[in-house]
Amino acid sequence: MAFYTRSTVYPPSRRNVKGKGAMKKDHRTNGEMWINIMRSWGGFSRGAYFNENLTIGEFVGQVVRDVSTEEGFQYFQEGWYVEVQSRRKALDSDDHVMMLNERFNGAERVTAKVFNEYGDAMTYTFGQGWH
Repeated sequence: MAFYTRSTVYPPSRRNVKGKGAMKKDHRTNGEMWINIMRSWGGFSRGAYFNENLTIGEFVGQVVRDVSTEEGFQYFQEGWYVEVQSRRKALDSDDHVMMLNERFNGAERVTAKVFNEYGDAMTYTFGQGWH
């Protein structure tokens, strides 16, 4: 599995906007917005804060790095990959032009999916492995 190396193109945002409350749309704390990350292989989600000035490529790299530390990834096989999707379309890990705040406004959900070398979606069951 290839890991993304971060190269910041834009300075991090420090903007504070109260919006509708923490973990809600328009809310920023020191430039950070809340995004929920659904893990399709496990049927659960966890959220995290991401700086609004990250590029889409940097965001995808951080999501992949985050989910790859979870149970099951020690059994990840050659040719498998994680795809980060928004509104059922893959986000481009090579997009270093569009910033996160141009695509998201906070409190959205993205989905991380694992695919095998044949493009089939994989699920993980604790004790049984990937299938």
